[in-house]
Amino acid sequence: MNVLVTGSSGQLGSATVRQLKAYGHQVAGIDLIPADTTNALIDIQDKAAVASAVKGFDAIIHTAALHGKHYELGYPREPFIQANILGTLNLLEACVAQGVSKFLYTSTTSIYGEAMVDKDKAVWVDETLIERPRDIYDISKQAAEQLCRDFFNKEGLQASVYRVGRFLPEDDNLKLNHRLYRGLDERDGAEALRLALEADFANFELFNISSGSPFRREDVVELKHNPRAVILKYYPQAEAIYTAKGWQFPQSIDRVYDCGKATRYFGYQPRYTFGFLLNS
Repeated sequence: MNVLVTGSSGQLGSATVRQLKAYGHQVAGIDLIPADTTNALIDIQDKAAVASAVKGFDAIIHTAALHGKHYELGYPREPFIQANILGTLNLLEACVAQGVSKFLYTSTTSIYGEAMVDKDKAVWVDETLIERPRDIYDISKQAAEQLCRDFFNKEGLQASVYRVGRFLPEDDNLKLNHRLYRGLDERDGAEALRLALEADFANFELFNISSGSPFRREDVVELKHNPRAVILKYYPQAEAIYTAKGWQFPQSIDRVYDCGKATRYFGYQPRYTFGFLLNS
């Protein structure tokens, strides 16, 4: 398949370019920042440039965005609207005009926002949880998701959404803890997008993409108040490993991302999980 990846210089975008090429796809990347995974420097806010860039492709994987870190840096609302909403609209319209049949949009689990807050228990986050955005970043991603839905329903574009978990630079202890319930390795994210590229959906679909979790719904109360006990129930060897490395177990776990829908729909099985890192 001939695939265009936006945001191809970023952490997820570059991993996606490499993963697709490893499986024999023809791939080109666009971004604002040079990288060995980027073929052209194109701003998705430039409608004419986008229209030209998508010609000849079978699918677009859209990872380019302003992210939560930009919100934390104090970016005003307008750049989020321009990049995340209007940039996505430019790509969707170009797909229709140029006959691109698939559009995979990478969103964020941050979109669930206030819905992930519960003082009594960890919130089980699957795709049925109604999102409650907290800020302009979440709002802009929610709006872009709805654009994808609109183009699926009205234009017949095979648009789908992938709400990815956290993959920020972190020390080993925090990274390991986050892989229990909310983290994602970008290589797993890239593999999820590769698998989804091969799927066709009868309805508009969105998916959580994370490193998965060993936890079950019946664990959510104890996870909030005593996560160490729950972790050791599933990974008794963790006690010795954490002690040897001077690591700390999380004091409380507030959410659990469930990516079971992606497993059911296109066979997603994360590799770089808590268990993988713990025993590496």
